[in-house]
Amino acid sequence: MDQLEQRLTQEFQRQFVGYSIAIARHGRVKRTLVSGLARRDADGRKEWRPRTRANVASVSKSITAIAVLQALEANGLTIEAPIAPYLPAGWTRGRGFRQGQSVTFRQLLTHTSGMGQRFARLKANGNEGPWGNDWDGLKFAVEKGVAARFLGADKYAAGNRNYKNSNYALFRIIVPKLWRIAQGQDGSGVRKANHGALFALYVGEKVLVPGGVQQASCVEPASGGHAYAYDWNDPDGAGSAFNGTLQNCGAHAGWRLSASHLARIAGRADCNSANSWPDDRKLLSSPACFARTVRRLGWDNDSNGSSSRTKDRYWHGGDLFSPKQRPRRAIHSCMVVLPDGFSVGAIANSDSRDGQGVCGKILDAAEFL
Repeated sequence: MDQLEQRLTQEFQRQFVGYSIAIARHGRVKRTLVSGLARRDADGRKEWRPRTRANVASVSKSITAIAVLQALEANGLTIEAPIAPYLPAGWTRGRGFRQGQSVTFRQLLTHTSGMGQRFARLKANGNEGPWGNDWDGLKFAVEKGVAARFLGADKYAAGNRNYKNSNYALFRIIVPKLWRIAQGQDGSGVRKANHGALFALYVGEKVLVPGGVQQASCVEPASGGHAYAYDWNDPDGAGSAFNGTLQNCGAHAGWRLSASHLARIAGRADCNSANSWPDDRKLLSSPACFARTVRRLGWDNDSNGSSSRTKDRYWHGGDLFSPKQRPRRAIHSCMVVLPDGFSVGAIANSDSRDGQGVCGKILDAAEFL
């Protein structure tokens, strides 16, 4: 623990406007490291604290994967099940989203559905709009469908992978329907007006509260004091709040959490650590945890590689940027499971001075484990 703390400090110090790091063992936070400013003077100066929250962006996908596995298990389904039965009945279905011809839950979870490639083709032809991650944008994406090759025997091939937010954004609609069905309803009550709130309610009840997170949202409360994003080279400029909305909350991005929350959730969903928790506090069953690890569901595709830096390590990062022109305000986050029951959560509210990402810094610091 001391060595990991020391190495993390070496990697992060003087690299960001500010940061917060939490180290957990078997899902229990043991150390927190904070430095710098969560908000600069232009936004009402606030220092980073262990409980300071921020928009963790795509780290939300790792949390969504936990929720999806829970919802599938509650309905007696596996990740190989088709998603078509759980899409809104009134939507026009393109190829890949029809009964008997459907992409699977595993394809969404691993970004192998073909949605990213379909968007690229539409964009090349000038027809990508109104594709987006809200209800109407996802409806348009489902209508356009995917190429036939994504439905064949090699649908999980590495060459089919294309990281696309809409793969996970669809779960904001699908998971509430699965939740209703598991409760003996038909799921038809999941609509545009309520799907975001239902998804947030499900994830809060099934993942966040058992993981030790209270009152989570994608919207900063008026008294929240959450961290803002900054450009290191613009010391007097205001930051970006990157505030979200409840309607589009949490499936592909947007949860506002602390580094301690990330370390705790990562640890409690780690297969090795989960066995030490009582059933009412476990986030995943043993079979679901095994599937998440083997298939890298909700984890970066480079997780559990062959090098000493990546073997037996699982992570997902999150990145938010202001427009590309300067000042480039940025916030970066990462959730990492490490060997021997360790997990780390980290949030930094600027690009690093050396150009390395937050996940990379954690992996470098923990290479000795």
